[in-house]
Amino acid sequence: MDSSNDSSKGQGAALLLGPEMSDSFGYIAFGDDELYARGALFSALRLLHYCPGAKITVLTDRPQIFDGYPIGTMELTASRMAEMSFGGRYRFGIKAAGIIDLLESCERLFLMDTDMYPIGDISGCFGQISPSHSVMNRCEGRPKPPYRALEGRHFMLGEKMLTGSEPMWSSGVLGVHNAALPALSDAYHAIEQLIGVVRAHTPEQFCIGVALARDGCRITPHRLPIRNYTTRGKKLFARRRLEAFFAGYGHLGVGEQIEQAARYRLWRAPMDMWKQRGIWHF
Repeated sequence: MDSSNDSSKGQGAALLLGPEMSDSFGYIAFGDDELYARGALFSALRLLHYCPGAKITVLTDRPQIFDGYPIGTMELTASRMAEMSFGGRYRFGIKAAGIIDLLESCERLFLMDTDMYPIGDISGCFGQISPSHSVMNRCEGRPKPPYRALEGRHFMLGEKMLTGSEPMWSSGVLGVHNAALPALSDAYHAIEQLIGVVRAHTPEQFCIGVALARDGCRITPHRLPIRNYTTRGKKLFARRRLEAFFAGYGHLGVGEQIEQAARYRLWRAPMDMWKQRGIWHF
């Protein structure tokens, strides 16, 4: 799609959105484990260090954790989470529906999973997002064998029939324009068809990737200074470090917490990895 066409679409979207709409960073944090909310808060503190004045909104069932911080919240109630997860059948439906909730109040949304955190200025992310271009974490290639179950079932994502051979994109990072709301809605409704058929936890990211790459639109990897603690070993180490951070610095003012978070290490040094040598999956 040429740049002139993309520009006109962007101008039209801006007119519909109105002047009060702005770009926003977002997180979705829910569940019995407080690690998710604490991870989102720590990531947001680092974000405020590298991008002062950033607008940040967290969709969460623990809004009290963010009280007193320059972070907006949208509360997830138990009934809303049950609805979003298709009656509790697929918990990642909460993320897929939550992205829509967050995007409805901004022009461009840059969402990070709670185990992602910036290690530099990522404010340039919004320049990568347009009505015809989204960013995600990375392309993982063709889906794994469970998606072969889609062949011949005539499952639809909007007007597209799913074959199970479409590229899989990781959604740990997602940058998307408000104009993509119809595509994300199609993705959410397609997810329900896959529950119980695809024996994997990834229909959310699969359907989002397919939806955002339709009709001449593109997805590219974000290529921003962002780290994660997604693997078992990294997560165990980060959990202990996050508990220590908020125990040691949670009583400080927000400005001091921001500066402490910027200097605080969640990644493992070689000695930390050596101490975890009994863990099978690093």
